[in-house]
Amino acid sequence: MGYRLPFVTTIATFLLLIAGALVVGFDAGLACSDWPLCNGHIIPPMEGKIIIEYTHRMLSTGVGFLMLANLYLAWRKRKESPIVLKLVVLSFVMLLFVAVLGGINVLKKLPPGFTAMDTSFAILLFSTFVVLTGVTLANVRKKQNEFREDRQVRSMFKPALIVAIAIYADYVLGAFIKHSDAGQIWVNGKTSLLNNIISTPAIATTLMYIHVLATLLIVFSSLWLFFYARLRKVLKGQAIAMLILLALQPVTGFVTIVTGLAVVTNVIHMAIAALMMALAAFIATEAKLGANLLHTNDKKSSAVSSKEQSIVNLG
Repeated sequence: MGYRLPFVTTIATFLLLIAGALVVGFDAGLACSDWPLCNGHIIPPMEGKIIIEYTHRMLSTGVGFLMLANLYLAWRKRKESPIVLKLVVLSFVMLLFVAVLGGINVLKKLPPGFTAMDTSFAILLFSTFVVLTGVTLANVRKKQNEFREDRQVRSMFKPALIVAIAIYADYVLGAFIKHSDAGQIWVNGKTSLLNNIISTPAIATTLMYIHVLATLLIVFSSLWLFFYARLRKVLKGQAIAMLILLALQPVTGFVTIVTGLAVVTNVIHMAIAALMMALAAFIATEAKLGANLLHTNDKKSSAVSSKEQSIVNLG
């Protein structure tokens, strides 16, 4: 199985995350009052918030078809790479779970904070396809004799995994703050939004401070990843890319607070967090496989390496 279809599916899933953030930002979750239909229609009148919610549903359907295509190809090539089939099956199960959660959110009229579960599994789904893209890319590199194992790359697994876990935890916390209205209560003082989960402004304040502390954990773990990569002289480009995203994240977070949680800046803040999660997952995949998948060795270098290995074996 090639890497192009998983890569396209990864991009589509990322767009689905952005669409979901727009649904929450514009409070369009109940624009379609039923599910799987939209206000009793297969194709509802496209107006107002219905456009946002219905676009999100159509993207979900498109991602579903892409995942079915991945499942079909992975099943055909299951003997070549069983791990690919396992990852695709896992992603398909998660997609079904996300779809069911989305239906519950609509039918139960979006209980405060519960919708964050939908987002939490959606980012896991996105990360799974990032991993799948990395694994299938490695398989292609092996077929082209361009896959080089490196122990130094393998040593990057622990730092990358810690960064990924930290980003995911902070992402879930941020989603909960957004979906439970804790952000609006703390930033804009909208105490009218208090609910059973965020019953006092103090709870909202506590959650925001925990969010800041979790962000600091991401900063320290990302810096550790960067200096570890510099020390080992591997995956330096990926580590630099992580630092760039890391620098943008608090800036967008600050702008989001200053603008009173404006939808556009909020979505950008979420998108950068998702990209950080994707990059951490990809680096962890590279480290687990022990190869820099973004560096392609040419045939000449491969031939030289093979010749040198033959000399070593003869010796």
